[in-house]
Amino acid sequence: MMSSTSFNRGNYVELLHTLAAKDERLARHLETSTMFSGFLNIIQNDLVEAIGDVVRYNIKKISAAPFVAAEVDESTDVTNKAQIYVITWLKARWLVM
Repeated sequence: MMSSTSFNRGNYVELLHTLAAKDERLARHLETSTMFSGFLNIIQNDLVEAIGDVVRYNIKKISAAPFVAAEVDESTDVTNKAQIYVITWLKARWLVM
């Protein structure tokens, strides 16, 4: 298991900390929680499934749009792991997934 200060915390934990950077409540929770930190495998699976639900919802919205543009980019980090991002333009609004 990687420590919380490791440079290679894995995609799930990195995503969690990225979300915490934009959500003050999540950041505070990760810093102070003694009961639930979100790092247990079963909790990770539940949260990944919830994120999948949001992505599927956005795919439905994209499918219904008359015009869509998408940009997908991949870069390999220093640990030789692929980092991927998707940006979609939909009806004059950016959706970043």
